[in-house]
Amino acid sequence: MSDPRASADLTRRRFLRATAAVGGPLILASPQTAFSFRANDRLRLAIVGMAGYGAYFGFAAAIHTYANVEYAVTCDVDLRKVRRVYDLWRQRAAQWSRSDQSAERAAAEIYERLASVKPPLYADFRRMLDEAANQFDAVVVATPDHTHANIAAAALRAGKPVLVEKPLAISAHEARALHRLAQRHERLPTQMNNHGAATRGFRRGVEILREGQLGPIREVHVFFSRGGRDFAATPQGTQEAPPELNWDLWLAQVRWRAYHSEWINRIAWRETSLGELGNFGPHSANMAFMGLNVGDLWRDDGGGKRIRVRAECSRANQVSYPRWERIHWEIPPRGELPAVTFTWHHGYPPDYAPGSRAQLEQTLRDHGAADRELTDLLPSAGCLILGSRGLLATNSHNTTVRLLPADRFTGVEQAQPLRTPVPPSHYGEWIDACRGGPRPMSCFEYVAPFAEFLAVGSLATRFPDETIEFEPASGRIANHPRAAEFLSYAYRAGYTI
Repeated sequence: MSDPRASADLTRRRFLRATAAVGGPLILASPQTAFSFRANDRLRLAIVGMAGYGAYFGFAAAIHTYANVEYAVTCDVDLRKVRRVYDLWRQRAAQWSRSDQSAERAAAEIYERLASVKPPLYADFRRMLDEAANQFDAVVVATPDHTHANIAAAALRAGKPVLVEKPLAISAHEARALHRLAQRHERLPTQMNNHGAATRGFRRGVEILREGQLGPIREVHVFFSRGGRDFAATPQGTQEAPPELNWDLWLAQVRWRAYHSEWINRIAWRETSLGELGNFGPHSANMAFMGLNVGDLWRDDGGGKRIRVRAECSRANQVSYPRWERIHWEIPPRGELPAVTFTWHHGYPPDYAPGSRAQLEQTLRDHGAADRELTDLLPSAGCLILGSRGLLATNSHNTTVRLLPADRFTGVEQAQPLRTPVPPSHYGEWIDACRGGPRPMSCFEYVAPFAEFLAVGSLATRFPDETIEFEPASGRIANHPRAAEFLSYAYRAGYTI
C-alpha cells in the first residue's frame, strides 16, 4: 500500500499544472475585481425576490452582520412575500431592542429604521433598473427559478454586480448568454448561491481532487432522494389570482397562461425549472465539476469534444419531471485528466433511482466502509467520487470530505484547505468582491458552464435511453435535432436575455 505522503511532491506538481490550466477564479487566489468600490464605501443593495431563500436568510434577516451594507431598494411581484420581510423587521426591532446583548440592541436600530422607513418597492425589475439605478450599487436575485437568468442579465447590462440564487438558468441558452455577459462585464463581481462552495470542506475537497490523491478518476455519482412531481398534465382550468400577486410579472418572460395556484409549484414544471436537478445539482455536483476541471471543455477552441448524455427515467414526461431518473454524462479527457462519467441518481424517498442505493452501498463496502456507516455516507443527497486509489464521499452541499479506505489516507488533511483562502461567508465573499476583493469562487465564469451542463442533463430526460452528443465549446447538440430544439425557448415580448 503506497503512502500518500510519499507522493506529495508529485501530486503538488499535478495540482499546480491543473490549476494553471483552468485559471485563478476557480480555486486559487483570484484576481481583484475592478468594480469601483473601496472597503469603507457603503454598499447599497437592491433585493429582487425579498423572501426568496438567499435574500431572506442572507440579507433581510442578516443585514446587520455586514459592515456598511445597506438594504436600499426592493422588488417583488407578491406583496405577501413583502409583508413577511416587513414583519420580520418589526419583530427584530421590538425583540432585540430589549435584548441583554449589546450586539442585538445595536442591530435593533437597523431593523427599526427599515421597518419605519421602508426601502422603495418595485414590482417590475425592469422599472427598478430604469428608474432607481442611482439608488443602489449591486443586485441580489432570489426570485422563482425561471426568472434568475433574465434578471441577472438585466443587472449586468445595467452595470451592476449581481448575486443570484441557484439554478443560474433553466435552459442551456440562458446559461451561455450569462457566460458571455459575465465575460463582457468582467469587472462586475458575480456569484451564484451554492453556498457550500465557501466552506473549508468544499475547498479542501477540490484541492484533494486536483492534487491527484485519489489517482485517475473515472466515476462520479451524485444522488438525491426527493422524487420528481411527474404530473401527467399542466394545471387544468383557471383561478382568480390573489390580489397581492402580479401574475403577469410573476410569469415574466415565459409564455402567458391564465393563473392557477399549481403553477406556483414551479419546480414541478419544465417550463419554469430544471426540476430537482436544478435544485440540488448545483450543490451536490459542484465539488466534482470544479475539482475535475469539467469547465475546461467550454474553453476548448478546437477538437469539437463532445459530452455524451443519456437518461433513464420512470417515463418520458414532457410537461413535468419523472418520478425517478438516472442521468449519465460521459465526459471526454481534459488535459491530463482522463475521461470520466458523472451519474445523477434521483428518486422518491428513501431511494434514489431503482437499484442505485444498492450499487452505491456496495461501492462503499468495496472501499472499506462498514454497514453501520452507510446511512451517514449515503444521506438524502450527496456525492461519491471514485478514483483508482480510493473514494471521496461528500454530503448534500459538499461541505465535508471523507476519504476511503481510511487507512490509505491517514496522512491526508481532509478538513482544512492548504492553499485556498476561505471567506467569512458565501454572501460575504461577494460583498468583499464588490469592494475590490478577489473574484468569488462561484462567479458566473465558472457556474455558467456548470449550469449549462445541468440543463443538458435535464433536457435528456425528455428522450429516455437516447444518447445526446453535446459540444460544450459551441453549445450545439450535434446528433439529435429534436433535443436541440430544447436548448432554448421563446421569450415573451418585453424581455430579453
